[in-house]
Formats: sequence, structure tokens, C-alpha cells
Amino acid sequence: MSDFAGFHDPAERLAGQPLPAPDKTVYGRRVATHRGSIKSVRSLTYDTYELVVERGNGGQPALNARAGQYAALKVAGLDKPRSYSFARAPECEAAGQSTFFIRLVPNGQFSGWLFEKDRTGEEIVLSGPLGGFGLDPSSDRMLCVAGGSGMSAIFSILEHACNERVARDALFFYGARTSKDLYCLDELAEIGKRWHPKHSFEFIPVLSEEPEDSGWDGARGFVTDYMKKNCLDNGRIDLAQCKAYFCGPPPMIDSGIRVLADAGMSGSCIFYDKFEDASSPAPVIDNTKCVLCDECLLVKPTDNCIIEVSKLIRNSGPGPDRYEVVSPSETSGLYYNTLYIDEEECIRCYACVDACPANAISPDYDKTPKTLRGVAARGIT
Repeated sequence: MSDFAGFHDPAERLAGQPLPAPDKTVYGRRVATHRGSIKSVRSLTYDTYELVVERGNGGQPALNARAGQYAALKVAGLDKPRSYSFARAPECEAAGQSTFFIRLVPNGQFSGWLFEKDRTGEEIVLSGPLGGFGLDPSSDRMLCVAGGSGMSAIFSILEHACNERVARDALFFYGARTSKDLYCLDELAEIGKRWHPKHSFEFIPVLSEEPEDSGWDGARGFVTDYMKKNCLDNGRIDLAQCKAYFCGPPPMIDSGIRVLADAGMSGSCIFYDKFEDASSPAPVIDNTKCVLCDECLLVKPTDNCIIEVSKLIRNSGPGPDRYEVVSPSETSGLYYNTLYIDEEECIRCYACVDACPANAISPDYDKTPKTLRGVAARGIT
């Protein structure tokens, strides 16, 4: 029997139906790869550096980033890029430069490499912009919560809001272990001075492990617990007229979302980009839902994270063990091949999930991807 027996054109199921509309906010912000060098490295705390990357000239595409987005950084010798939020509003960056806050993570490849010695002048590859995090257009109060190097995205959003003179109140809770972990205090004080004169800006650092005898008279405890007790339980703010922004460790974000949801805040009013690692599931593409719009291919941060394959081969386990990349000499003129996310190449940025207008990509899908060819006797073709 022919391999194409029972095979149907994927467009048949869409006959007479409107195609899903791509997210037009993605247009103009396609992910591009920029080669450049490390302009400077400055210590912010004992375990956090400010890294400034200078993108090379020579006709490289513009970055077109928004405050709140992030980029994937790659240096020679490391197997994968690492994702970091832009730490400054784009309009505050020098031409061709991007700033990041990098915290030293135990066993972290990129941060370990950066902290090993002075890396000024070394070559680096930046892919971006990534993510949909950013300032919403409402006039609601801004409730911001960050922890660790999550300061970066929130700081850039607040800096941009300040520059735009948005007519909104803002309350920023920042969680850290001790006073030695605090940074950007002067910069945040300056934002407070320049904030819209008819609205309030307040920054509240919350320390979870500060010694009792240190002289610290500020807020203590876990940042989301403190926010709940001193912001929600006492009715200080009206969540019906509020938007929440989170950036930081995934457990902190999860805790904060639960707190706000329990208090009645709608999920549509909570914004965040949660950075995952290799322990998190890679997204899977359901090719039976794909509408061939190429949105996922236009936001991929590395060359081989999403690839077109002619064959997925499974010997054991839930997912394919290997694949055959499409070859022009072997591929049919019709699109009956498969878009596939290589789990080993994927950096878990989930940009493809956000960009897909057809809900064809998800980390929750079965590890055995659905394809148009269906399941064959010895693999997925």
C-alpha cells in the first residue's frame, strides 16, 4: 500500500472556515540574531552583574524590543543560549546596546562563565526580542512584584512608564534575601522623583533572611506573603482597578498568582514571562492543527530548535528518538512534512507557544507529536 494511502490535504478541514488571525503585536518584532561583543560588566551586588552587550553594525537588523521582553544570549563554549530580560527601557539604551542583570546561579553555565573572569570585549550572540511581557495600555494601578534578577524586566517597564508619563499609580514589591542583595535603589528613587506628578510611585523591598540585629527597619518575610498581608488583606488597593506584573523565580510567580487569584483577580489582568530551564517540558507541535503561517519559525531564538523534518523515528519511549531533516531532493512539492521541536535544542523560552495563532504548540501536548502522515508501522512518518 502506498505511504500516501488515506492521506488528505490539511487545507480540507479549513474549507469555508476563516483562518485564525495571527497576533499582530508580533509583527515588527521578529526574532533576529545579532553578533556583537560585551561592552562592559559591572558589579551590582556580590552575586549580580550588569552586562552591557554591544551589537555589531554592518547591516544587522534593528532589535525592535519593548520594555519587559527578553533575549537569548550565547557565547562560544556553551552548548545552549540562556534567556535574560532586558534591564533598561529601549529608549534609554545607547545606540546598538542592550543591558541585562545577570545573577550567579549554582551550576549555571552562562552566569558561571561570566563570573569566572573579566569578559569585556568577548564575542557574544544575541537573539531577540522574545516574549510578550510588557506595559498594558490601561490606566489601572500597576502592582509589580519581582525577585532576584527579575528586577530587570520590572525595572525596564517602570522606566518606560515613567518616560511615557503614564497617568497610573505604581506599587513595586521586590523580594530579596538580605540587604546585601538589593540594587538599583538610586535608580528607582529617581523614577519615583520623575513619576507622573498626579500619581504615586512606591518601592517596597521585602527581605526574607535579613538578620534581626542588622538595623533593617523595612519589610520582612516572603514578598508574596507580605504583599497579601499589607496590600490585599487590609483593602489597601482595589484589584478591580489593578494590573499585576511579575518577574523572578517561577515559585515566586506561582505563589503571587495564587494570592491574587484567591483575592478575586482575573488571570487576564496578570502579566509575566516565566523563565523555564531544561527540567521543564519542551513544547510539542501538533501538526494537525498547524495552519502553515510560519509565526513559530519567525520567533525561534536558535537555528535548530524548530525544524522541518521528513520523518520522525521512534524506537522506544513516548517521543521520537531521531529524525530525518527535509531534503529538497526527497521532499514532496506539497507540504506533508512535519514541524518538530528538538527537545535537546529547545531553550524553553516558549516564544513559539505565544506566537502560534492556532493553538498548535504546547508543552502539555503528548510527547509523540501528531503529524499529517499519521502513525506508521515502525515510526511516525
